[in-house]
Amino acid sequence: MLDNPKESVMPRTLHINQVIENIYRTGTVVGQNGKVHKLHSAIDREEGEFISNIIHNDPKIIKTLEVGCAYGLSSLNICLAIRERVGASHTIIDPFQNIHWDGVGIRNLDEAGIDFFDLIQVKSEFALPRLLEEKEGEFDFIFIDGWHTFDHTLIDAFYASRLLRVGGYLVVDDISLPSVKRVVNFLKNYPCYEEYDSLDGEVSKSWKKMIARRLMSPIHQITWFQTLLPSLYRRIFDDRITRIVALQKTKEDTRSWDWHNDAF
Repeated sequence: MLDNPKESVMPRTLHINQVIENIYRTGTVVGQNGKVHKLHSAIDREEGEFISNIIHNDPKIIKTLEVGCAYGLSSLNICLAIRERVGASHTIIDPFQNIHWDGVGIRNLDEAGIDFFDLIQVKSEFALPRLLEEKEGEFDFIFIDGWHTFDHTLIDAFYASRLLRVGGYLVVDDISLPSVKRVVNFLKNYPCYEEYDSLDGEVSKSWKKMIARRLMSPIHQITWFQTLLPSLYRRIFDDRITRIVALQKTKEDTRSWDWHNDAF
C-alpha cells in the first residue's frame, strides 16, 4: 500500500486511458495468449465518449451492466467513468468472450487494473432472466450491444427495462441497423422512457430513400402526413443516421396488460 492515497489513484486513471488510447492508435488488440488481432466490431472514440459522458454527468450511476463485451472498449469506457465511485460494479454478459474474442476484452480490463467487474459467459436470453430474479430495478446504466437481430435485441431490451431503476439509462448501440432501430422506436413509445441523448452519423444516401423522397415531395410539408404517419415520414425525409441512443427511465413501467401504441 502506498503512503499517499492520492498517488494510488492517478496512475490507475492514466493507465485506463492509456489502454484505450493504445488500442485506437495501433488499431490492434492482444488476446489472452498474446495473439495480436486487428480491431473491428468495436465502438469508436465518439461512441466511447458518448457513453462515458452520460455516466460522468450523473454521479448516481454506480451499478452498470452491458450485453456484449467483444474487445472491451465499451467496458473500458464505462469502468473509466465509474471507477472512483463508492460501490462501483460492472456486470458483463458475453458468452463468446473466450470462444470467439480470444479473451481480449477481459485482458484489456485486467491490464487497465479494473477489478470491479463480473463476467457472465452465458447467452443473454438465459443470463438476463436469472439476473432479474435477484436484481430487478438495481442497475443505473445498461448498455446493449449484443446480437443484432430484431427479436434478440428486443429480448435484451425487455429484460434491461426491468433491471433498470427509475432514473437510470438504457443505451443501445448500432441504431443504423434496421432491426435495432425498430426496437428503439418501439421503446420510445413506452410511457416510462424519454430520449436522453443520441449520437448521429453521416447523412444517408440510399438510392431507395432518394426515389421515395422525390415521389413523396409534393406532400411532405402537409401536416396530416407528418402527424398520422410519423414513422414513414421520418424514414423518407430524415437525413440523420443515428448510431447510438440513450433512453432515460423516468418512471415505473405501469402499462396495462393490453397496452398498445399505434404510432409504432
